[in-house]
Amino acid sequence: MRQGFMLRQYRRVYRFDNWMRQHFTFTGHLVITFMVAAAVFGVNTRQSTTYQLFVFLFVLLACSFLNSMFNGLKVSLTRRLPRYGMVGEPLRYSVTLTNLTPRTYDRLALCEQLSETLPGAMPLLKFYRLEKQPWFKQGVSFRQWLRYLAYRRGGVIAETALPELAQTPLQVKISFTPTRRGALIFADSYLAKPDLLGLFRRLIVLKAPQSCLVLPKHYPVKPLTLPGKRKYQAGGVAQASSVGNSSEFMSLRDYQRGDPLNSIHWKSFAKHGKPIVREYQDEYFVRRALLLDTFAGDAPVEQFEAAVSVAASLAASERQHEALLDLMFVGLQAYCFTAGRGVDQLAHLQEILAAVQPSQQGTFTQLQQAVLARAGLCSSLVCVLMHWDPARQDFIKQLSARGLPATVFLLHDGSLTQQQCADKPECFYLLDYHHLAEQLAAL
Repeated sequence: MRQGFMLRQYRRVYRFDNWMRQHFTFTGHLVITFMVAAAVFGVNTRQSTTYQLFVFLFVLLACSFLNSMFNGLKVSLTRRLPRYGMVGEPLRYSVTLTNLTPRTYDRLALCEQLSETLPGAMPLLKFYRLEKQPWFKQGVSFRQWLRYLAYRRGGVIAETALPELAQTPLQVKISFTPTRRGALIFADSYLAKPDLLGLFRRLIVLKAPQSCLVLPKHYPVKPLTLPGKRKYQAGGVAQASSVGNSSEFMSLRDYQRGDPLNSIHWKSFAKHGKPIVREYQDEYFVRRALLLDTFAGDAPVEQFEAAVSVAASLAASERQHEALLDLMFVGLQAYCFTAGRGVDQLAHLQEILAAVQPSQQGTFTQLQQAVLARAGLCSSLVCVLMHWDPARQDFIKQLSARGLPATVFLLHDGSLTQQQCADKPECFYLLDYHHLAEQLAAL
């Protein structure tokens, strides 16, 4: 009850603050400040004449507000976004404004907005891990509320001052830095037109809903020299990501007794008048699995985001034409996506990693079973883990027992050391997510 009441007040304060910042110029805020001060000191009109300043400033603001109502500006907006952005890297795009009126306007400003949803109590409790705290410690401050709102928004786009807007289309370059991965939704843009006194601004809504996918942050990682030998793939390269028994096509030859009828090449049969069959060759090549541990448990959000960034960096460093790469994780179910050697582009794996979320249900056993079911196809395994508990240690032991080389990247908060990690494999990297860039560069 108390938490819901506070959140409603946060929303009211935030909306009012947004309205004031968007509609009033810097000069307008100064006028409001002096007007409020004049109202306070001029309460007693018999002892002070400060009330006259209050009336004068109030009339100025009223005139500015009325002047801004008379506006005939009509503009269309077209936005050209890149295909991808990346966390921590500037995202640059262009906006084209077209004036639909015969007049020329100046002193305009473009306000680009990212979509935002004012959070409720449950997302805040999960984000700050407050649901496990006593009831009297579950309160969320206004600062925390703003911080979560900024995180979900994904970035801040600064207001852009425009030159004169005539009948010629005006192109504007805009840049901002995304702060989270996933889809960024561009909400309605605003064109701010001030009144003649420069106190109040009329906002012209420009509807141009679009979205841009932001990929996880990448760190420079040298391609790992992973052990493991080539293995037979029971479908060839073309069928490597699906179930099938066909092999790689080699050539055509004459029919021999015992050849299956479904291998006959009927076009050649019709041309030569005798049975011709397709000859195949079994495929042997390297296939690596990239395992992402999505069972974050009590780990903070920053640690899970660091794990996703490590997985994305390792996938980006993979040589696409040398091996297949299987990305495996658990969401609502166990997923496996394959890329490399013409099966799919590694950029698709980056798109998948941009949308992956921590698993709220299930256990690590689901991921363990999915990996062990495909262990016979894999040459080596790269694991990005969130914890080093008995379940994950037993999983690495089972991989070793099957002769499958495993390289482990363990994310932690700085409290672990190499000596504290028992039963670790030979290739084991302990990464403090607070200093991720330095540690990955030193590999």
